[in-house]
Amino acid sequence: MTMSEVQKLINEVSQKVKALETAQALYSRQLSPDFNTFDYINTDELGLSRILAFLLDPKGSHAQQETFLKLFVEHCLPDMYKAPEWQIFLDNFDKTKVFIEQVTSRGNSLRRMDIYLQCRVGENSYGICIENKPYAADQFEQLKDYSEELEKRHPKAWHLVYLNESDNGPSEYSIKADDLKTLTDKKRFTHLRFSELLGWLKACQVECQNHSVSEFIAQLVKFIQKQFMGIEDMNESKSILEVMSFSEESVASSIKIALSTHEMKKQLIEKLQRDLIMIIEEKSKPYSMIKTNLKGVNREEQVTFNIKESPLSFCLGFGGTVFNCPYLGIFIANSDVKPDYEYYEKILAACKASNGIASENITAEEDKSKGGYWCAWYNFEPHDWWSKTEPWEQIHNGKMAHKIIKELDGYYKVLNNNNLLSK
Repeated sequence: MTMSEVQKLINEVSQKVKALETAQALYSRQLSPDFNTFDYINTDELGLSRILAFLLDPKGSHAQQETFLKLFVEHCLPDMYKAPEWQIFLDNFDKTKVFIEQVTSRGNSLRRMDIYLQCRVGENSYGICIENKPYAADQFEQLKDYSEELEKRHPKAWHLVYLNESDNGPSEYSIKADDLKTLTDKKRFTHLRFSELLGWLKACQVECQNHSVSEFIAQLVKFIQKQFMGIEDMNESKSILEVMSFSEESVASSIKIALSTHEMKKQLIEKLQRDLIMIIEEKSKPYSMIKTNLKGVNREEQVTFNIKESPLSFCLGFGGTVFNCPYLGIFIANSDVKPDYEYYEKILAACKASNGIASENITAEEDKSKGGYWCAWYNFEPHDWWSKTEPWEQIHNGKMAHKIIKELDGYYKVLNNNNLLSK
């Protein structure tokens, strides 16, 4: 296999994509290929929890009663059908109540279960907690606390579900490996991927007796394929695959290209850092950047920006591996400084009140693993750097660095205008 064969494959794929784009443009009014209801619905962690809770609720306005919940257990939690302690629950799906952001107080920390299902039949009590992690990283001892809470509420029958789109389950930061193995062995834990929801959702479509609800589910399927599986367009994906698998040579070339993708992203991240440093120095910004050797292998890799004459730092981090799920925030390392939560709360309040940054989605969080505190942070947009090409195109043409600097300037302006650069 030669480089000319690789180049030939790239050219063929490019031609195929262009042809598809032309066809879609000609018939766009009939096909509406880019339209999806979920582009206009809040699909952050809480938004997705609301959508899933709506479908699971037997009393939801979808009016399909317990059908969707029953199918969820069948497709996603099949072990329940074999467990004697769950048999009464399986006969009483209709008695299930569904909650979002259910408050707990285990482990001396205020927690909220993303989706909580509760069912009581006489003296029998059943509980299911779904920890929804589409973008955010694990919190300290989060799943450990949830398991203890469920054990307290439903000592005979409870189940903990960890929902994300990674091959990796929860980290040891959230629950120790030995404890997780114990839960798994007892059939009290399931690691579920978003892509694994598709079988359930398609079964729901088949059983659904309402066209509007069925179309809603179809749009959700399309959203999951796009957001978490990297399937932008099923026709496009199929056509590209046909080109890539046309011959032995094209298969070999495709694999060679795929193996080079990670290294290409590393190089682009290095370029992004160089661009950021250059802009900061040219514009004499009141902060400096520490160039970091990011490898894209681990979650929570970060680049730090030190703010002059301030204990605070800006930070660009990646919640997922391979430089995915970026977030931007204000961080203070308090390993050598006594935490000042009143000061941190003032920073968060000022950021939320500002129109210059992503104030609607901003939050705060203690980072016990690094001995610091996130005074304010939000998911940086574009957030999908795994399946989308746009972020990498923007890094290549230099636009991404300017966008990051603009948002850092927004943060700095809030801190400076509110006299929060120091305590």
